[in-house]
Parts: sequence; C-alpha cells; structure tokens
Amino acid sequence: MKLTPPVELVSPPDPAAWDALVAEADDATVFHTSAWARLWIAEWPGARWEAVVLPDGAGYAGGLGLIVRDGALGRRVMAMPYGTYSGPIVRRGHPDPAAVRRQLLEGYAQLVRHAWVMLSELTWYEGHRDELPAELIAAENFTHVRPLGPDFTSLMRALSHSVRARVRQAEDYGLTVRRVTDARDVRHYHALAVRTVRRRGGLPKPLTLYQRIFRSLVPPGLARYDLVEHQGRAIGGSLHFTYRGTALNWLTVSDDRHLLLRPNNLIIARVMRDLCEAGYHEYNLGGSPPDAEGLIRFKEGWGATRRLVLDLRQRSLLHRLLRGEMPPRPGPP
Repeated sequence: MKLTPPVELVSPPDPAAWDALVAEADDATVFHTSAWARLWIAEWPGARWEAVVLPDGAGYAGGLGLIVRDGALGRRVMAMPYGTYSGPIVRRGHPDPAAVRRQLLEGYAQLVRHAWVMLSELTWYEGHRDELPAELIAAENFTHVRPLGPDFTSLMRALSHSVRARVRQAEDYGLTVRRVTDARDVRHYHALAVRTVRRRGGLPKPLTLYQRIFRSLVPPGLARYDLVEHQGRAIGGSLHFTYRGTALNWLTVSDDRHLLLRPNNLIIARVMRDLCEAGYHEYNLGGSPPDAEGLIRFKEGWGATRRLVLDLRQRSLLHRLLRGEMPPRPGPP
C-alpha cells in the first residue's frame, strides 16, 4: 500500500536503518527493537514486520513499527501485539520531532482505514494526544513507574511498614528467588502464568511465546525470568523486559494457593534490588485496569506513580458483529 508522502510503508524495514533509528531515538523501548519484531514473525507464521517510516539521507528520521497478520476475514495491524508499546519514534536531534510524529501517525491512520483492516491496535507510552489525527480515537490508560537509584536499602526504608513487613514475612517463610537460566524452567513459569491469567479472566498466551522470549531476548539482556520457590517448588515468578536502564514488569505470576506466603512481594523486592545494583534508573510495574483497586494499591505501595498510556483500538463492523458487540436493532413500535 502506498502512503501519502513524505512517509512510506516498508515491509519489512531495512534492519540496519531500523536498528540505527531505535538506537538514536530517546523514546524507543524494547518493543521497538527489531528483536521484538522478529520474535512475532517467528511466533505467527505468515505475519509481517512492517513500518511507517520517514526516510532521509541517513536512513529513517522516524518510524512506527507494526506486526501485520492477514486472515480469511481481514487484516490485523498491531503496534505492537498484546498492547506492548510502539508509537512513533524520532531520531535524536531532529529539529521538529512533533511534526515527524504527526506525519507517521497520519500514515498509520491512512493504513488502518483500508477496507481490509479488521482490527488495529496501537499502544503509545507517554503519547501526545494533540499530535493524533482527528480520525484516530485514543483512550487514556496508565502504567505505574517508579524511579530507582543505587541505594536499594534507602529505597526500601522509604516504603511503608506494611510493604517491608510482607517482604520479611516471605523471607521468614523460607521463600527464595532465583533467575531462570534453563529453558526447562520456562515451563514452570508458564504453568503459573496459565493459572494466574485464567484466575483474572484472561486467555493465557502459549508456551511457545515464552520459550521464544527466553531463547531470543534473554541472551542479549533484553529480558529476564525469575521464579519464587518454597521448599523446592515454584509458587511464583515474573517476566521483565530490560532496556536502556529501564525495566518493565510484563507479568508477575503466582499460585493462588500460596499467596499468603507473599511471593509477589518478595519477587518485586528482589528484582528491584538487582536493578538498583545494576544501575537501572526506572522500574515500570506495568499497567492496571482502572477498576483494579487492589492491584493499583499494590503498585503504588512500591512508590510507583501513574504515567499516561494512549490506547488506539479500532474494530471493523464485521469484527464487532462476529464478536456480538453490536447493539440489538430496535423492534417495531
């Protein structure tokens, strides 16, 4: 599909030019990297890595990455899958980054207006609503982020007594945390993920995805798995993505039969300690549904505050009909 110049749709992006853009864009996340895109085209046979880009003499001045899947009933355009961050990124030092972001978003809007697009999603961390074209409707959500520093002891001391007490409680129960270094342990994490996601009413992601993350993102230091164990048995765990001094908690999991042992509190404390010691400056504890009061209190108890996330989701009429989301037609008077 041809977009209105000066932006272009490339499928796939030139890997060297894209990696150079990501390396030079201050707002890039791990989910903008080519490694993340390659993971999805391997996980979903037939999926394509595409991008709306603004070319210049040095490669790309800006870009917005996409994973595109074609199906019998239409096309899905995801930036990026499962609500992971994408959004437009601009090379550092550009004289007018806002204008570049607008051009990229206009190109995205043109792409998702296509008749074949059944579903489109874009999740923009700290997005700028005033840069969105009028036809792109965004809902405001939030994630929880807290700053880090080298002194983890002082950080913990500044938290409430109840948070520190739950961490000590987990230690007193004999819980331990260890990094996952063997692919076989990913199965333990996945089993807990299935249990956790179903408990929350969601659809668990397949084991193959977590295995691909372990194989492709853990070795270069873009992800880490941890397990919480009690008497040699895994009762909790976490998957974090790590990039440029920022860590993001993608999914903390636990066996609900052992929640009173406080595995979630211990794993957050241990991961935060490791991040502080490694010089990380920020910890993103992840998004929460607005009505998940208990989860929000848990994250804010760790000193995290809300950061804006713009969610742009569009469903075609056919998609809504197939999902039963259309209101019933009024009957005769």
